[in-house]
Amino acid sequence: MNRELRTALIGMTILALALGIGRFVLTPLLPLMQADHGLSLIAGGWLASTNMLGYLLGALLCALRPLPPRLSLRIGATGVALATVGMGLTAHLDIWLLWRFAAGVASAALVVHGIAWSMARLRAAGRPLLEHVMFSGTGVGIVGSGLLVAAARPLGASSSALWVTFGIITVVLFAVAWRRLGEDGMIGANNASASSSAASPSGPAWALVVAYGLLGFAYTIPAAFLPLIAERQLHLPALREWFWPLFGVAMTVSTLALRWLPARIDNRTVLAACSACLAGGMLLGVDGHDITRLMLATLLVGIAMMPAVMYTMREARLLAPRNPVRLIAALTITLGVGQVAGPACAAWLAARTGGFDLPLIAGATASVAAMACMLVRRSGSGARLSADAASSGASPDHPRLCERRL
Repeated sequence: MNRELRTALIGMTILALALGIGRFVLTPLLPLMQADHGLSLIAGGWLASTNMLGYLLGALLCALRPLPPRLSLRIGATGVALATVGMGLTAHLDIWLLWRFAAGVASAALVVHGIAWSMARLRAAGRPLLEHVMFSGTGVGIVGSGLLVAAARPLGASSSALWVTFGIITVVLFAVAWRRLGEDGMIGANNASASSSAASPSGPAWALVVAYGLLGFAYTIPAAFLPLIAERQLHLPALREWFWPLFGVAMTVSTLALRWLPARIDNRTVLAACSACLAGGMLLGVDGHDITRLMLATLLVGIAMMPAVMYTMREARLLAPRNPVRLIAALTITLGVGQVAGPACAAWLAARTGGFDLPLIAGATASVAAMACMLVRRSGSGARLSADAASSGASPDHPRLCERRL
């Protein structure tokens, strides 16, 4: 196996652990936790939002006090494993909230440094198309966790046993990649030349930041409650777990397929299309009491999710070519704000209305607003300059930036 493909597969594994387990494994396990422990919908929403809050704090720490990448990745993987096992060793909501918060912090460290590590190496090697393999990790993690829960449920597996199982899986998978993480110095200035030769960004930094937060609010609604949405809409509990791996399959396929997208299509055009796709899927899920309609809605939402993350990160590298880690962390913080609000708001609305139609409409509205942000354009040089200044902690009149301006 060549070095670049190995790098992409390591990045894929990191995202599968960070997001497939550390972030979203609660989604397929939530119905089982309701059956096993009597967990309420509101409490489930708070578990999801607390995890997002931890993710927000973790991203903020990455921005303010960045640690060496390998150290951050190892700490993050250990944190995800411990927090996941801990969920299976107790049945108290207050302890669960602490574990989900810790898992969120650890996941952010994996995501911020895992993406930066992988993208820097792949672009330095001239293999940016392999980023699609790396970003497919979230979908791979969701498919794997969803299939395991769906297969184990008919066998009588408890939610506690599955939490412990996922923690062990995290340890095993990260151990495989433990010695393959490379040298810390590969992230940062060494790769500036590879990044700076890329195309200019197609719009301002503020529009990207706002849109990412709106998408964070929108997609966490189905991402946190998809099996419950399927159960409420179809009244077929036996099928509810299978919508989650379907969601992951759509995410994985779309992420890999976009490598054949024509290069002339800029990042923000793809992001606008993802926003429209997400809005359409959520509106299709409203009052979706037909299994075909709900499957199509699941596919549309899944198709949009990971490409939105991937192309946001690509645009961030264009906006901050010297060192994207802080800008990636800032975007992750904005995403986290939306993600904290999404599950709690959706659970509250669903509990009050007795269904998920209103939460889905709210998510679709946020997606349309994100699409509008992506249609805001300005000269690439100005957008790139201001974001590069922000990411490096300098003002636009910093001598090094003035040099570039001249």
